[in-house]
Amino acid sequence: MNILITGSQGFLGRNLPKKLNKVGFTCYGIGRGKWKGNNHKKWGYYKNINGTINKKNLLKFKKIKFKYLIHCAGGVSPNTSLLKSITKKIDYEKNVSSIISTLNFFVHKKDLPKVILISTVSVYGNSKKKRIKEETKTKPISNYSINKVIAENICKEYYHNKKIDFIILRGSSLYGNGLKRQIIYDVCSKIFKKNNTFYGTGNEVRDFIHIDDFTQFIKCILIKSFNGFYIINVGSGNGIKISEVINYIKKKFKDKKKPLFNNFGSKVNPKSLIPSIVKAKKFNWSPKKDFFTGLDEYIKWFKND
Repeated sequence: MNILITGSQGFLGRNLPKKLNKVGFTCYGIGRGKWKGNNHKKWGYYKNINGTINKKNLLKFKKIKFKYLIHCAGGVSPNTSLLKSITKKIDYEKNVSSIISTLNFFVHKKDLPKVILISTVSVYGNSKKKRIKEETKTKPISNYSINKVIAENICKEYYHNKKIDFIILRGSSLYGNGLKRQIIYDVCSKIFKKNNTFYGTGNEVRDFIHIDDFTQFIKCILIKSFNGFYIINVGSGNGIKISEVINYIKKKFKDKKKPLFNNFGSKVNPKSLIPSIVKAKKFNWSPKKDFFTGLDEYIKWFKND
């Protein structure tokens, strides 16, 4: 069976194909990047298109029948707009325009694929619940999470109007060897550069999920398959204070300085995001990687990179 993965050169997009190849799926990719020649094959892609997700590039797949579409393309975190590393327009293009272009391409094909959209638990905003269920009302407070909600709603419209089957995965903070962005990489980089000031307050509580567990869950979904429209949280189901994560990493770097926090991003970063993963476990899946074991592996990778 053929699968199209958008955002093929992103962290998730790079880690999915090899795992899916092992259970009989042939993966095709599209996304921005600079893979040359047959470099995509070492990541598990039969064919890959380097470029923006638009009609022109998608038409290169017009003769291929896809069983599934996994839409990994999109922005990466709420802080990108604050850091001015991405404009509102580009954030919208990454998180909204890309899914619209992809779905519009498929609605004209005879055989519609089942779609998995990668979203985020940050769409819940400042929920006060200890374990956030999928039924919790979304209250996005950043451009990033607002656009994720828009993308989710677009998928719901296509489900009702075009009869495309969807699963939306609201993922926790993803981490693992090879990731060169987001909080854990940022902390390691700052400590390495002797920078002792960190974003936020340190009291934010986050759930982290290892890339191996996240890709394994997607594999479980594909093996079981699905019909209809579903929203599912994916995470470890356990929260940890950011200050605790930073102090642990500091200890591994033998840095004894007490971390300083500048409150940057506190207005768009929820205080606590711990999802309920009861629905995810119904797919014969549960997270296996202990957070601190995974963190030790990541720190070792970072030091050797």
